[in-house]
Amino acid sequence: MQSGVPQMMKKHMLTIEVAVIIVLILLLCMKFSRKAEQNERLAEGEHSTVEVSADGVITTPDGRVIFAGKNNDNPQLTPSVPANTPTPTLMTEDERRIAALSETDLQRYREATSFSVPENIAFAKVQESLSVRAEAKADAKQIGIMYPDNYCIVESVSGEWAKITTGKVSGYCRVQYLLTGEEAYQYARETAQCTATMTASANIRSGPTTKENNVVGSAAKDKTFKVTKAAVLSDDPDAPLFVEVVNWNSIAYIALGKVKIRYSWTAGKTYP
Repeated sequence: MQSGVPQMMKKHMLTIEVAVIIVLILLLCMKFSRKAEQNERLAEGEHSTVEVSADGVITTPDGRVIFAGKNNDNPQLTPSVPANTPTPTLMTEDERRIAALSETDLQRYREATSFSVPENIAFAKVQESLSVRAEAKADAKQIGIMYPDNYCIVESVSGEWAKITTGKVSGYCRVQYLLTGEEAYQYARETAQCTATMTASANIRSGPTTKENNVVGSAAKDKTFKVTKAAVLSDDPDAPLFVEVVNWNSIAYIALGKVKIRYSWTAGKTYP
C-alpha cells in the first residue's frame, strides 16, 4: 500500500506541471497576439515615432507639433485655442466717455475734432514772397502776393505756370515756388489753424465745468477765439464738452455748444 502513494503523488505533480506549461503557452500566445494587433494598427494608421519634451510638448521627427502640453502658454501651439482668435481691444477712459455722450454731443465732438483738407491745396515755398500775376507770364501785372506758407488752391497747370486762387485773388504764379501734392496735404494737416466763433453769448470760464465759481468773463455772438484744444471732456453732466481757447493770453474754456469750430490756413493778399 505504501508503495502506491508516491506513484500517485508523481501523477499529481505531472498533471500540475502540464497545467502550468499550458498556462504559460496561453499567456505567450496572448502577448504575441496583442503585439501583432498593435503593429497592424500602427501600419494602417501610418504612425511614426514622436518626441516628448520636458514641458510635455509632443512633436514628430519633422518638427510638427501635435500636442502643445497642458502648461504651454503659446496660444499658437495649443490646439484648444484657434490661431485666428481676435484679441479684444480695450477702450481707454476717454473713449468710454466719448461713447457715452448723447447723440447731439457726439455730433458736436466729431465736428470739432475732424476736418478735411481742400483738394489741390498748395503752399508758397519761398523765403520772402511770391507774386500772383494777371497772366501766365513774368511781365504780367502783379495782382496779388503770397508770403511764406500762405495757401492757395491750384485750379490748373500749364507748363511752368499754375492758375491759383488764394483768398480774394485769382491769378497765376510759377509752379516751382509751390509746395504741392502729398507733401502739401501733410503740411496742411500739420499747420491747420483752429478757431472758435461764438454762435451765442456765453460765459468764459477758467475750467471746463459749470459747477464751480469759475466765470472769468463773457463773450458776445460772433466773437472769435484762437483754439488750443477743440474738444475737452468734462465731468459736468450739464456741459460734457468744452473748447479750450486763448483769452487775453490766458487759457480759458467755453461750452462747445456755444461755438462754431473752423479750420483754416492763411491766404495771400491783393497787391498792392
